[in-house]
Amino acid sequence: MEIVLALGSAIAYGVADFGGGVLSKKAHVFTVILLSQLTASLAVLAVLPFWDGVLSWPALQWGAAAGVAGMAGAAFLYRGLAIGRMGVVAPITAVLAAAIPVSFGLATGERPGAIALIGVASGLLAVVLIARTPAPVDPKGPSSGIVEPGARLPQGLREALGAGAGFGVFFILLERAPDESGLWPLVGTRLSILPAVALLALIAGASFRPTERTGLWLMALGVVNLGADLLYLLATRSGLLSLVAVITSLYPAATVALARITLDERMLKQQMLGVGFAALSVTLIALR
Repeated sequence: MEIVLALGSAIAYGVADFGGGVLSKKAHVFTVILLSQLTASLAVLAVLPFWDGVLSWPALQWGAAAGVAGMAGAAFLYRGLAIGRMGVVAPITAVLAAAIPVSFGLATGERPGAIALIGVASGLLAVVLIARTPAPVDPKGPSSGIVEPGARLPQGLREALGAGAGFGVFFILLERAPDESGLWPLVGTRLSILPAVALLALIAGASFRPTERTGLWLMALGVVNLGADLLYLLATRSGLLSLVAVITSLYPAATVALARITLDERMLKQQMLGVGFAALSVTLIALR
């Protein structure tokens, strides 16, 4: 079951990242985070009475700490997606977002079986392959689509690295919340995200009001993001962090696919090969 939940989380995160990147081209990044997370907060409060869970300080504290890390990751990611290529920024983010919790899980005593470990390695390789970026295109000639040695770093790389670190820590902290806490950790994440991002938005001079064209999309983004968090939280409660984090970190496949379909960002052969390794990773982890 944790495999299905983690896959669902990966798809939801990929859709949310695509939407956040597009909206960040039209509105300030802090406006996007604040208004989408406000919608997510209202949604989790509406569902909370119907979801069993024990309220405790550890649940809120772990959730709040995860919220700070996740907010930082989202700010870096949305900024990176707004200034760089989605097919580059999102996968690079996922390399760290997968490697950090996997390393933490193994360091704290998790011992997946041999088949699952091969699946983890396949998943990390998939993320790296999907992250490959084409060389700058010469408008007067065809592009080889090959990453040439010495080529300049892709725009948005620094933001991608910051986002990966933030999301990697987010995955670890949210997983530490007590299993019996239900949705309370997600309440904690919103309790920390909203005031922090509101203050940052105020300092940056970002608008607190959406435009007519972005209002509904920001609400939808908040709901999708909350769904991704919930599916990930449920997956970690029934599976190992080192396995769930790898599958969840395959979310760039959804982001890259949407960018290809809607923005006509082409995929390289290496990226398509990475999708194949991603499928292999999920299969091996499921067979552990």
